[in-house]
Amino acid sequence: MTRTAQRSTRGRPRDPEVEARIAAAALTIYGDHGWAGFNFESVARAADVSRDSLYRRWTDRRALLVDAIGRVQPAPDPVDGLSLRDTLLRAALGSLERYLAPGGHALLRLYIEAPQDPELLALFHREVITPAVRQARRLVRDAIDAGQLPPDASPTAIFDGVFGAVLLHVLVTPARLRPKMVEQAERYVAEVVDMTLRGAYYRDTGAG
Repeated sequence: MTRTAQRSTRGRPRDPEVEARIAAAALTIYGDHGWAGFNFESVARAADVSRDSLYRRWTDRRALLVDAIGRVQPAPDPVDGLSLRDTLLRAALGSLERYLAPGGHALLRLYIEAPQDPELLALFHREVITPAVRQARRLVRDAIDAGQLPPDASPTAIFDGVFGAVLLHVLVTPARLRPKMVEQAERYVAEVVDMTLRGAYYRDTGAG
């Protein structure tokens, strides 16, 4: 759960199953109706809980939404010993799977709607985007130190090339072709990662 999501309350312990059900309902409501149709009342009704159950756990609907987004199959953490290429393959495939998972359409919508609400955008960046960007920069710095990338390699260009392609792939693929996209996901991700790294003059030195 995000740092800002929970209220500090006394009393009985919270039920993780209830929180998971609320989060799932929040993703469905937001994904189907957007920010204008997203509120505690509609989420509580969909989750079959009282509104007080939400107010005890989240300060407002922004905190609830960002926390729910954070519960969508999290990105894999870096693994020691993996090359930059293997790390990107793993992360990019995980990103594609998150977009296709239940609740993934809410994440796609949030990218578009968050900039329209400064508070929501700030929270989304603090809890989701900024940690991912810091991790990306560290991965590229490690690859530079290992001699896998030139000193002027751009973390932004590399990660935009990989994850921007994955996002666009999900957005433009018709629903009838989704099964084929899933079937070919690993091959597609490998093509995108390899093309991006070739453009960044990457070479696998065999170092972790």
